Amino acid sequence: MPKFDLEIYIPFMGCPCGPSTSVQNEQDQEFQDNLITLKKKLKGEISYTIYALNLHLQQFKSRHQLSEILQNQGPKGLPAIFINDKLVVQGRYPSLSEMEELLYNG
Repeated sequence: MPKFDLEIYIPFMGCPCGPSTSVQNEQDQEFQDNLITLKKKLKGEISYTIYALNLHLQQFKSRHQLSEILQNQGPKGLPAIFINDKLVVQGRYPSLSEMEELLYNG
């Protein structure tokens, strides 16, 4: 069983069938690259799931904190990142070094 369980809630997940040029998608890609790096580095100690508001509405509704974020800030309040059920980052993507800090020092 992984030591670190991440849930990442994002505003939108588009079709993977075509290239994207938006800044948001560049940030998404950098963050996903960071997740892959962490997964390789931590070798089985980390798992993550990415939920998109446009695809996983029920999952968003099941978390009280996400309901508050969406009610107060709308989709601009995303992404929201949970580590072991604790909200650790909201409204932006953390860097690789910040993610490592959050994993090890909560």
